[in-house]
Amino acid sequence: MRDVVGPGVEIRRPQSDEPERLREIMIASKAHWGYDRDWVVAWVARDFSGDALARNETFVADAAGTAVGWAMLVPRGEVGWLEDMWIEPAWIGRGIGTQLFERVAARARELGARRLEWEAEPNATGFYERMGGRHIRDSETNEWGRTLSIMGCDLGER
Repeated sequence: MRDVVGPGVEIRRPQSDEPERLREIMIASKAHWGYDRDWVVAWVARDFSGDALARNETFVADAAGTAVGWAMLVPRGEVGWLEDMWIEPAWIGRGIGTQLFERVAARARELGARRLEWEAEPNATGFYERMGGRHIRDSETNEWGRTLSIMGCDLGER
């Protein structure tokens, strides 16, 4: 399935040869917010699994044949979990995140979820609030010396 986002940009499923490109987007996106790049590379090496792309519902934003962002939905029954959403820094603010978020929400709804939840990167909280997300609880993890917000939205509101 391919969804057209705008001129030359579409949302599609990942290709089998793309995990490395998606890893690069993840690193660039996280480092964009001022995190130490070496630490980000180590974190991605620990947490990113190309196998997870195939096991879950993954969507790629494609601009002229190049991945510029991606998002992953982990179906969990009535709650869809937005596991990942990463945008190439040059594409931040151009509607890619909105389109990926909406595609994940639509797919979660198709799979029977009533809510979408995610652990919010502090630098992305404003974006998620614009998408209708609100704070539900604090994360149980204390990654990088901080407690993250678990946000969510009812899918019936979308």
